Amino acid sequence: MKLDDALTIMHCDLDAFFAAVEERDNPELVGKPVIVGGQPDTRGVVSTCSYEARKFGIKSAMPLAQARRLCPEAIFLPVAMSRYQEASRQVFQVFSTYTPLIEPLSIDEAFLDLTGCTGVFGSVENIARQIKTRIKSEVGLNISVGISYNKFLAKLATELGKPDGLRIITYADTAAVLGPLPVSYLWGVGEKSRQQLQRMGISTIGELAEMNPAALEQQMGLHARVYWELAHGIDKRVVEVGHERKSVGREITFQQDIDDDNELETVLLDLAGQVSRRLRRQQIVARTVTLKLRYSNFKTLTRRITLPLATSNEEAIFQAANDLFKKVFAAGSSIRLLGLYASGLDNASNLMQGDLFASVQDKKNENLDHALDQIRDRFGEKIITRASLLHRHDHGD
Repeated sequence: MKLDDALTIMHCDLDAFFAAVEERDNPELVGKPVIVGGQPDTRGVVSTCSYEARKFGIKSAMPLAQARRLCPEAIFLPVAMSRYQEASRQVFQVFSTYTPLIEPLSIDEAFLDLTGCTGVFGSVENIARQIKTRIKSEVGLNISVGISYNKFLAKLATELGKPDGLRIITYADTAAVLGPLPVSYLWGVGEKSRQQLQRMGISTIGELAEMNPAALEQQMGLHARVYWELAHGIDKRVVEVGHERKSVGREITFQQDIDDDNELETVLLDLAGQVSRRLRRQQIVARTVTLKLRYSNFKTLTRRITLPLATSNEEAIFQAANDLFKKVFAAGSSIRLLGLYASGLDNASNLMQGDLFASVQDKKNENLDHALDQIRDRFGEKIITRASLLHRHDHGD
């Protein structure tokens, strides 16, 4: 098949990444329901689960206790972030041998712009097959790849082709592929938007594409124009190559919108732990904490606070983020994405040498963090959690 020269956007997504690394490192887990996130008697959430576990309805960000109820025979494993990061580094190294235009979306997902690369490596389809083959042989993991002429359709191709897929959506294919799909496949269409469209008699992308965009905007607001453009395969965003890191963060997009504030705070607690660990691994501290919320209608809100002292302490970071969350979260709102970022970065050594205002308690927290890091490095991320943090979420089941 000869691809149109404009089909140069590739989306790559490792399949069930954390669980796949665990299965690679312990073949006895292959074919079993594997859940990565910690033990089910904690208040943690599912980070990733194998496809076998997903058959029981288990999803990312689901409380571990609920996952156990759905699949009592599941194998629960702690997060081993250092191993996942090393596998990710190897995968992105493979990407970089084909193009410098790489936009990381997360530790296991990226867009690649292959403009001008086909003269060296052959067709985009050939490059995709090379990438899949190399990642399987060199890293031991399966990756799904989507190819199209823009980011939305490339990512959709990946989603439709999973697991271990390679799918191409050409200009000629677009209407036929998009038409019968539910509107929930469009970026930004959460449950509330889906219900609103359904009340308008629209349930498929094809039906949305036939609507008058001005009429849609009158009923749904300005974001309706984006939905209409996507329904026609229009997405003008370009692949953005990362710059020097100015923040350390983690965010999660839920497979289903969440409206329970206790559940969201539990996820926020987990994010704070991950961010603080990354800061300490890089021997840096942060002075600003930023909370990111994306609602079901795709409205995105960010709030930030500057701390009196730069820190990598997970309790301080969580407390700041949780205070922001309580101020902005409205009861009954449905959240599609939750993120936490730390910025205003500095070397930890500068803090230790120059911070004369750090209290005795600050020093104790710092020592405790390092002790916990050593335990987690040895036994896994979820082996231990601060009781003081858990107490804040002890509202009953």
